[in-house]
Amino acid sequence: MFKRRVALLVAIAFLMTIIVPGFLSAPTKAIAASKKPIVFKIYWGDSNAEPVDVWKTPIGKKVEQITGVRLQFEFIVGSDEETKAGIMLASGDLPDLINAHNVVNKFIEAGALVPMDNYIAKYGKNIKKWYDTKALKKLKYPKDGHIYYLTPFREESDPLYSFAGFWLPIYVLKENKWPVVRDIDTYFKIVKDAVKKHPTYNGKPTIGFTALTDSWRIYVLMQQPLRLEGYPNDGGWLIDEKTGVVKDSYTMPYAKTYYKILNQMWNEGLLDKEMFSQNYDQYLAKISSGRVVGFYDERWQIQSAIDSLEKQKLYDRIPIAMPVLKKGVKRDKYNVVTMGTGAGISITKKCKDPVAAFKFLDRMAQEDILKLINWGIQGQDYYVKNGKMYKTAQQIQNYMNPDYRKKQGIGGNIWFAFPRPPFDWTYSDKSGKISWDYSDQALEARYKPYEKEVLKAYKIKSFKDLFSPTWNSPYGYGWDIKLPDDLQAIQNQADDLQRRYITKAIMAKPGEYDKIWNEYLSKMKRIPLKKVIDFRQKEIQRRLKEWN
Repeated sequence: MFKRRVALLVAIAFLMTIIVPGFLSAPTKAIAASKKPIVFKIYWGDSNAEPVDVWKTPIGKKVEQITGVRLQFEFIVGSDEETKAGIMLASGDLPDLINAHNVVNKFIEAGALVPMDNYIAKYGKNIKKWYDTKALKKLKYPKDGHIYYLTPFREESDPLYSFAGFWLPIYVLKENKWPVVRDIDTYFKIVKDAVKKHPTYNGKPTIGFTALTDSWRIYVLMQQPLRLEGYPNDGGWLIDEKTGVVKDSYTMPYAKTYYKILNQMWNEGLLDKEMFSQNYDQYLAKISSGRVVGFYDERWQIQSAIDSLEKQKLYDRIPIAMPVLKKGVKRDKYNVVTMGTGAGISITKKCKDPVAAFKFLDRMAQEDILKLINWGIQGQDYYVKNGKMYKTAQQIQNYMNPDYRKKQGIGGNIWFAFPRPPFDWTYSDKSGKISWDYSDQALEARYKPYEKEVLKAYKIKSFKDLFSPTWNSPYGYGWDIKLPDDLQAIQNQADDLQRRYITKAIMAKPGEYDKIWNEYLSKMKRIPLKKVIDFRQKEIQRRLKEWN
């Protein structure tokens, strides 16, 4: 009799899990009933992101009120992304959610992440609004066809500025009667002339050309030859957009030519003698000092230096990006738009309530939250008039202050990794663009007076008008292809060799450059890069076929 009663109770309990209305799982319902938020631990494995806990900001607190979820953040500290991933997987100590960033494939291959396919089909109302069948197809992991994260749509630059370029300060452009510098030889001539005309600034020597070489950020030095050849940033790979044929940039002939120019400038004293020993902060400090003439970089990496120059009111020293190319190359690809397949936020196998976690991610893609995290709090950060969102002059000033945005919780790298549509799409109620940055009001308001003077001098509406139209990549981003560990090890070997020898070649004494370069090529030939190239080419050709 006792066994029958137990069996009956078990059966009733099972039936209750099926017929109870609503879609929250039992743990989620219990927490919701107690009016306590669900607490999910999340590891933020993006070493680029500033470790700001947005859940402690006014906007983060409102998101918690709306979703009933609180996130407890763990940021990457005292380690690199790959090492930290290895430690987490070896120990099995995983959080509920994870932004695995560049090493998400390690977690996928280890079976540590929950596939989202069925969740998207069953609970992804908001996600399916933004991600159509074609977009979701792009996110399927090639090996098993499952979706493990939802990467946000992205354009490499906003409507106002180019994503990258070779930079020159305003005073130099003005002295040269506002040239649109498209040729690398012209660019370096301008740099040399500027140093000759202005050998010092504020009592310190003028730096002709510097480069960011701190740790992984040295990639901006490695990608310069391919940018000049008219290729986008595909992680050091030269990809034919029609055939999908892949070549490596490690041994491209023009790389030897370009770095030899830098070697000559090094020996002429025009290159920053500390550029291979300085860290990221020191690099930014030099740009912020106003004594650097030229450099190549992506805007997001130098934005704080631009902000610093503005605070100092050194407007004539603020750099402007130029669409510089190798002579004979007609079209630049400094600006790209596509939906990449790089990581977003994943749910781990250790998540206490994966269904509730997914519903939270889907809720984050709903329009009220998108307005909150991109525009701010209504009445504080924007108003609505006649159904249209807008900002007052003071609200614009607040928004353009990075310290205010950080304190309020508007925008930022953390929100960027949640599922969302492109910033230039419009809300369904026609109240405005997804991000205020893409609104008509922003195009006029975000430019400062000194920028408007430069635009007027060039007779353009946007600094992006100096560049070729934004290129829509048919294969996404070449840099976000996930390599198996054995192939990644080969590529790491090639990366290390390249960085070591390019540094050595640039600093070579007169007459030693060719010898060092030939030694570099000889050692690179011993690395079985063809295996990496074949893998990448197969994936690019798959994307071209399936995505288009």
